Amino acid sequence: MDSRTRRYIIRRIVVVILTLFVVTLLSFLLMRLSPIDPATAYVKRNSAVVTQEQIEEARVMLGLNKSLPAQYLDWVYDAVHMDFGISLGTGNPVTEELAKTVPVTLTVVAYSAVIMVIGVMIVGALGYLWRNKAGGMILSFLTIVGISVPGFYFGTAFIDVFAVQLGWLKVSGNSGFLKYFPVALCLSILGICFYGKMLAASLEREMDQDYAMYARCRGLSEIRILFFHALPHAVVDLLPNFAQMLGLCLANAAIVERVFSLSGLGYLIIDAVVKRDSPVIHAAVLILALTLVLLDTAAELLQYALRSDMRAAGGR
Repeated sequence: MDSRTRRYIIRRIVVVILTLFVVTLLSFLLMRLSPIDPATAYVKRNSAVVTQEQIEEARVMLGLNKSLPAQYLDWVYDAVHMDFGISLGTGNPVTEELAKTVPVTLTVVAYSAVIMVIGVMIVGALGYLWRNKAGGMILSFLTIVGISVPGFYFGTAFIDVFAVQLGWLKVSGNSGFLKYFPVALCLSILGICFYGKMLAASLEREMDQDYAMYARCRGLSEIRILFFHALPHAVVDLLPNFAQMLGLCLANAAIVERVFSLSGLGYLIIDAVVKRDSPVIHAAVLILALTLVLLDTAAELLQYALRSDMRAAGGR
């Protein structure tokens, strides 16, 4: 490992640590500074009669009687040891709640990533091939609609058309692939439309590069140049942005999962916010932040590796 790579890895580790520190600290402070007292909310959920004595006992049990720095340090120490406490809503360990919901959301995001990759390639290639044509104008209009309409609206429309009117799917309770596909499809529309337009513009720039001109001089067809030369370069440039899009899908899953009654991480977060379940909220925010940072780091590493291979192969 050379010194440049070593410095890059150290820098990324520092960025990960600082990001997690800032995000969890803000989450912790916002929950504690909220006008709704978690101890009072906890007692109201678990007792028909609420007394000040019960609230004080709950505050001691939840550790809310300590100072904010002490509470945060205690939480960090427990989180490092994978102990996120007990859910105030269900009474189960938070790790158990996460173990049931995180795999569901990660599966949805994985399906969404596959759909986005295929969709972005198709929209980007058609956007370039149909530029300055009627088909390109229609495609551009559709991508603007896809960017403008929120995912949860696509979700409700999907249920209305395919489940209620056509009867091809059940409103809820689907299993296997059909359990995750509708959510993944609705989450991927924004990414397909947004990055499809970006890819089309990037392809247009790449097709004007010197290597494309040399390929034409060698007698290669425009389609071959497009898919085997310009497309790899254009895709590499979009990788970091695509990783951020996956993080956005992870965040947007909170609402779309609710629409489809899918018990994922997003569903869990909304329930935790409604119930003022602070242990679940803190743990979920940590998981989301960690996933976003890791996705961004993985995309940068992949981009660096691909560009190195292209330079070694004589590419741009």
